[in-house]
Amino acid sequence: MGQTIISKGKNIDEAIHVGLAILQGKREEVHVEIIQKETRKIWIIGSKPAIVKLTKIERQTESSGAVKEEKFSVTNANEEQIKATEDHLSGKAWVRRGEIFYRSAPLCYPTITVGQGVLLLKNGYPVTGTTVVTEGDQLEIQTIEETVETKWDIVLDEDKLHAILHIEPGMKKRFQLKDVFPDHHIELKAEQHIEIQNTLEYQSVLQKLKSLNIVQGFDFTAMTEAAKATKPGDFVIARGMKPQQGKNGWVELTVNLDSKQAGPKLREDGTVDFREVKNIPSVHPGQVIAVVHPPIPGVPGMTVTNEPIPPKPVHPVAVHLGKGVTAIENGTKIVALASGRPVFRQQGLDVHIFIADKLIHQGDVDLSSGNIRFHGDVDITGSVEDGMSVEAGGTITVFQHVNRATITSKQAIFIRQNVIGSVISSGAGHILVSELVHLLSTIEGGIEKMISSVKQLVSSPAFKRTDWKQNGLFPLIKLLMDYKFRSLAAEVKKYIEAAKTSNRQQLESVWSDLAERFQLCFFSNMPNELHSLEQLAKLLDDIKTTTKQHANINGGDSYIEMAYALNSTVYCSGDITVFGQGCYNCTIHSDGFLDIKGIMRGGRAYARKGACIQEAGSDSGVVTRIVVPHGHTVKFGVVKEGTIVQIGETAYTFRKEHRQIEAVLDESGQIILDEKR
Repeated sequence: MGQTIISKGKNIDEAIHVGLAILQGKREEVHVEIIQKETRKIWIIGSKPAIVKLTKIERQTESSGAVKEEKFSVTNANEEQIKATEDHLSGKAWVRRGEIFYRSAPLCYPTITVGQGVLLLKNGYPVTGTTVVTEGDQLEIQTIEETVETKWDIVLDEDKLHAILHIEPGMKKRFQLKDVFPDHHIELKAEQHIEIQNTLEYQSVLQKLKSLNIVQGFDFTAMTEAAKATKPGDFVIARGMKPQQGKNGWVELTVNLDSKQAGPKLREDGTVDFREVKNIPSVHPGQVIAVVHPPIPGVPGMTVTNEPIPPKPVHPVAVHLGKGVTAIENGTKIVALASGRPVFRQQGLDVHIFIADKLIHQGDVDLSSGNIRFHGDVDITGSVEDGMSVEAGGTITVFQHVNRATITSKQAIFIRQNVIGSVISSGAGHILVSELVHLLSTIEGGIEKMISSVKQLVSSPAFKRTDWKQNGLFPLIKLLMDYKFRSLAAEVKKYIEAAKTSNRQQLESVWSDLAERFQLCFFSNMPNELHSLEQLAKLLDDIKTTTKQHANINGGDSYIEMAYALNSTVYCSGDITVFGQGCYNCTIHSDGFLDIKGIMRGGRAYARKGACIQEAGSDSGVVTRIVVPHGHTVKFGVVKEGTIVQIGETAYTFRKEHRQIEAVLDESGQIILDEKR
């Protein structure tokens, strides 16, 4: 036999539980011998407790396998065991199999803290927090049960294309009290058990669908999944049919209009083979340039409530024919009337097609030939010399050098050899528009805030008590511009200065009109009709309209390709490619991508769509700076110490030479270097 103890309690069950608590065993693990049954008499006088002997059963490995029992009689030794047991539990409480027991002592009373999910009744009253148990207290433990009902609903999306069933399954929460060993302070803890109870019924879903007039597109599989769901979720239980959108009219080109040259091929000795340059595309009379397609209407859709959803309306393309082209077969085909380079330009549904004239100038452009200004393409077989100027509405190709001259084109510029001390500008009007749009975007936000401030001020009693109404909003606007909106004033001044260039660049009058209104509204010395809330609101609307119309204008047909540049300024509303030795001490602005296949040493370059430079910087410390907007990157084959790269507002100076590196902006707004192996 194993360990034996004597245990005492008010009744036999309590005496057994007390003994099991001491032995830390289970009922089936002990042999119980009743020594004395409890007796109760009136007024408790003469009452006797129940006494039991608990012996832990040990498995024997002998052949007999018998478990022997010791005979027991109440002796002095047994009384000492009973006293030892009572001393062990004195002043303690414990929990076993969902019941609570305690033994108080004259100088030590057990304390009990009630945890979550447990209800403790002390003498019939619930206990919260911690309580002290004294002799005679009646304790009862109850665990809490909670039932949460299933919640669900069906909603339609904005287009009534989907009926969505949102369900939150119900549950039954119950708590099971944990056993606690005897101690002077115990905490009643319960283990939570959750049983999911999804009571969603199939018929209820159908009734709800009917009440919402949802009559088609049912997904019965999704309904079944929702009824089996064990966690909250959304289920699309009915689907409508989206409309099939049509297609606006469009123009299909039948000739390749990509006039971008592949670039000369560099020989191993460093010379250039211009035989590898592709010719600018051209057409001959009678050749079909494009086919005009009519719009294709869409197909209506249907909501889950059986309502038709019309597709978006479609519109025909508006073809504007220029010089050298005509339309045949009811305007469905565009045919060339003359030889030349076809030009195709599209903005929205407006398409312009014409044949560009070409001027071929044999030899150099110098004092003997004079400056050249031509509305079409210009080919110069020689060089453009000091102080001379070439302007064209089409593509300019210079087969030799450009020395201290000015080359201006509304489209592309190809310079097959060197550019020295010159100004090269391609699609400059697009660059100006881009800058003006950027300024207008900033001004728009400032004027919105100003209108809000003006409305607050004019509605205040202080404003009404003044004589400002005699002069409209003139004093108020002047005050706001001088103190609260200084940054707006600075941006408006930048715009006014930039818009003055529009006269030279022959841009639309809308830019200069806005500049005049800005001057009258914000910088006038006397009141005028623009100093009112109505005119401020109209000015804001015109800014938004102008920005929206021109925000997507790009210089796709404007680009520059050249072999080498020194001490020159290069502007382009599209891409710039330097395919030869590189560029030295140049100022470069590209609204597209900048690709320098050689060296960039000294100077400053801005590339709106990113840059790739084979080698940047110098060993002699000449400052080289490359700037791109936020969200774009700069790739280097080799970048020298001291080179500065700027992405958005963040600049980084290289402290040592790097190879095959890409400068990018991380999520925190810092420039990091990504090595490309």
